[in-house]
Amino acid sequence: MSLPANRDSSAKSLSAYYTPATLADALAQWLVRTGTERILEPSVGEGALVDAACRQAQRVHEYPSVRFTVCDINPAVIEAIGSRLGARSEARSIDFLQLDSASTGLFDGVLANPPFTRNHNLDAPRRSVLRKRFDTVGAAGLWVHFLFHAMEFLRSGGRLASVIPASALFSDYGRAALQRLCGRFAQVQIREIVDRPLWVNGADERGALLLADGFDQGSSHLPEPTRWSADGIPAGLLPISAVAYGQLADQCTPLGSIALLSIGAVTGCNSVFLINEEQRKTLKIRKSDLQPMVSRAWHIPGLTIDKAKLLKLAREGEKTWLLAPKSLGNKGSGVRRQLAKIPARRRVTTLWFKKRTPWWKVDVGKSSDAIFTYMNDRGPRLVLAATDIRCTNTLHCVRFSEHVSVDQRLTACLSLISTFGQLAAERLGRIYGGGLLKFELKDARKFPILPVRRDLHSAFDNANKALSAGEIAKATRIADEALLAPVLGKQWEQTIEQLRNEIDARRELRRGRR
Repeated sequence: MSLPANRDSSAKSLSAYYTPATLADALAQWLVRTGTERILEPSVGEGALVDAACRQAQRVHEYPSVRFTVCDINPAVIEAIGSRLGARSEARSIDFLQLDSASTGLFDGVLANPPFTRNHNLDAPRRSVLRKRFDTVGAAGLWVHFLFHAMEFLRSGGRLASVIPASALFSDYGRAALQRLCGRFAQVQIREIVDRPLWVNGADERGALLLADGFDQGSSHLPEPTRWSADGIPAGLLPISAVAYGQLADQCTPLGSIALLSIGAVTGCNSVFLINEEQRKTLKIRKSDLQPMVSRAWHIPGLTIDKAKLLKLAREGEKTWLLAPKSLGNKGSGVRRQLAKIPARRRVTTLWFKKRTPWWKVDVGKSSDAIFTYMNDRGPRLVLAATDIRCTNTLHCVRFSEHVSVDQRLTACLSLISTFGQLAAERLGRIYGGGLLKFELKDARKFPILPVRRDLHSAFDNANKALSAGEIAKATRIADEALLAPVLGKQWEQTIEQLRNEIDARRELRRGRR
């Protein structure tokens, strides 16, 4: 979803910490139980909570019909998200505190990440009005007023799932607000996030999740928080390795600060536009009408890829040729016969075909300096690409900034396969169907790259050979010795073992084995 160019600055001025997908999923999985709920989202932001609720509705109901009313003070946000909502949902550009429940009716649930604006950042007149209106005392932040107001929109028995600042758990005003809120719900849980979530705008703020059920059907005591990781895993199930991880992370640079990441080429129909060498010969398509293309992660098992490797794969039956002709050629040409496999109706209904003129001309884009694997089980890899190598949108295209040296590029590739990089992947990646880790562009841009080391050619070559031979553990050991040992010192092997334990625990949980 697109926001204004100055999204980060405007978000911070509004204390809008856009919800990471992991926290959004945790809230939605608790709130959405039938897939037919009517839900209020009072500060929709980038829509992470709405997206998570839709995903959860699809899990619990064969024909989900969840309905939303979403609000945001930023008109650009509402304009962007309106097209993503169904016909029975609505988006309102309004300060939620000015919304009247008489105009909306009551809801089954409220799904919220309210602004974390602190009390002292509210101007004096507004602070006075809010205190009087909601009968708050002390240094109550704006999130308190949001949640008190949200309760006016709940039906009896309704549910409230919200992100709250970690300060709510220990501050006098926060505990007072939570106790008051508990008085309106039959059951309340609080999950303290023990590590800092990766807020979309990069804010440095820990948080907690408030889960309140049974509105106006009883009252409850303020519960003791349970401890969870930012990616929704009970902290007690994970070994404690935060210190070592933090020590390394503090010295890292985000991949997005040294490279431009973008989606690969979109064909609209990979099964037709991508062919192997046997198909090329059968159709008598000239190589000049084709573009070498990486379309699967298994096409790049090592740390480098070039035309010779792609041609070898094509001969082995892999579809590593992309149809990229300058013209269709004569009637009956191989290019025409291949494209004729796409039905005429599909040509006029497929979005990407409608965007292109002519419909069959794929924009292959600029060649990649490297390729970032998009869907992974053991963490992503960054693979250096030779000249004129491109990828489809099943992977991410990486182009390094002009100032980035060869040493920085080698360091970046080795960072991802190091033990630290694999743990970063478990913390950053989004869990997808089958337990795979998925890395959207914004996730890939955040990937931490370790401090640059010199004279890495030997280590890089050896790691490349090991990976290409399927010796993943050996490649990781090589990367660890090259990048982690100089930072961690004499006890580096013991520290890495600690990180490895956490990786194993997270992978077992992700794969559904614990």
